[in-house]
Amino acid sequence: MEDLVRVLLECVKAVRDEVLPILGSPEAVEELGVGAGGDKTARVDVVAEDAILETLSNSGIPLRVVSEERGVLDLGAGEPQYYAVLDPIDGSTNALRGIPFIATSIAFSKTSNLHDVVAGVVADLGRGDTYWAEAGKGAWKNGVRISTSGRTVLEDATIGVDFKSLAFRRILDTLTDVLAKAGHVRHFGANALEICYVADGRMDAFVDIRGRLRVTDIAAAYLIVREAGGVMLRPDGSEVEAELSPTSRVSFVAASTMELFEEIRDALRV
Repeated sequence: MEDLVRVLLECVKAVRDEVLPILGSPEAVEELGVGAGGDKTARVDVVAEDAILETLSNSGIPLRVVSEERGVLDLGAGEPQYYAVLDPIDGSTNALRGIPFIATSIAFSKTSNLHDVVAGVVADLGRGDTYWAEAGKGAWKNGVRISTSGRTVLEDATIGVDFKSLAFRRILDTLTDVLAKAGHVRHFGANALEICYVADGRMDAFVDIRGRLRVTDIAAAYLIVREAGGVMLRPDGSEVEAELSPTSRVSFVAASTMELFEEIRDALRV
């Protein structure tokens, strides 16, 4: 398993080497089409994805890649050993507008289901932090083991919430009691990174009930927050079972503790 983490960290280094020099430039924001996930693709997305794919190809591990940009493709000879799930740039709007809250997310899974992710990395391209986890071996930030805040009461919690939806009024109505009870509410625009903020205790929960977020965005963060001692479940409390495909979408609540999750679940108007 250590080889998987080594490959993930090599991918992160490659992305930083290629992406950081062009961030904020007109070249980075040039639109190149529409990705497999359905969003517009900018040059910065392609540069990041190319850096990851080259590193994965050089690893020698046969892989089935699931990417928000290029879709599904196989790398290496023979039957794929793992699914590699990529979101080359999480927080694309931030990247295009020069807001330094963006990340790269990469995960390895034994099967085509989110529940079987065994290793993942989320790299903060703005601050330089790197989060990673291995199944059963804990979660780490810059080589130091991390854990959630352990907070259990919504009134004391700082939570993140993603509102962006065509059904904004319905989503807002569903969240009204959660927002009213929470101690503080934030949203920074890169959901994988915000889940990692729950993992390291900077935030206490992150809520996304829109059904719009792609599984490619959160595959790595899903493992990281759980390995840090947190929970990440559907709003009804069931497991987040999702196919690893570019178009698969999820709703979830990530929380530092089960107690906090349950209070958020009970406050949702569903």
